[in-house]
Amino acid sequence: MAKRIVRDPEKTRAQILNASFMEIYSRGFNGVGVRELAAKADVTIGAFFHYFPTKSHVGYAIVDEIIHTGILDRWIKPLNAYKNPIQGILKCFKNTFDNWPDEYVALGCPLNNLTQEMSGSDELFKQKTRAVLEDWIAKTREHLKRAQQGGYLRKNVNTQELAEYIVTFQEGTFAMGKALNDRRIFDSMYNSLKQHLEALT
Repeated sequence: MAKRIVRDPEKTRAQILNASFMEIYSRGFNGVGVRELAAKADVTIGAFFHYFPTKSHVGYAIVDEIIHTGILDRWIKPLNAYKNPIQGILKCFKNTFDNWPDEYVALGCPLNNLTQEMSGSDELFKQKTRAVLEDWIAKTREHLKRAQQGGYLRKNVNTQELAEYIVTFQEGTFAMGKALNDRRIFDSMYNSLKQHLEALT
């Protein structure tokens, strides 16, 4: 009697999604095809299309489920542990770039990469990447307001503008590392951010 193969749909979908993320991050969305993504995930083309009707759909899922979640895990959730959110923002920045793998320095930020590559040709990509950025800014602002309430940030500081500055600075640091392919820029950027934020306390 043949052994029955039990498939785990959630595991298979996650396998496709994670493998596709790494391929697209390394080579760009337009630099890889569905056959290559399926092969990297070790699934058939049919299995790929069962979970993702098009390559664009796996891209949308990457933005929603991997990139957005990763940003919240890296930049926002850790701030809850800090009585002074300004210290938390600086600590998250330093930890992120101190621990960023050398092989990823020249790849930059996956959100920024997809925004630049796809927002001009795919309206849904544009909407999704914009939504991630807007949420990132909004949640950063919530912690800045908390900093003001706790007396760690001057009352006259515009928290919306500062949140936009911080997120832009975080993204810009990835971009500088990518452009220069040199992680030494991370220390320089950290020192600049630290000086700026401490001047507002």
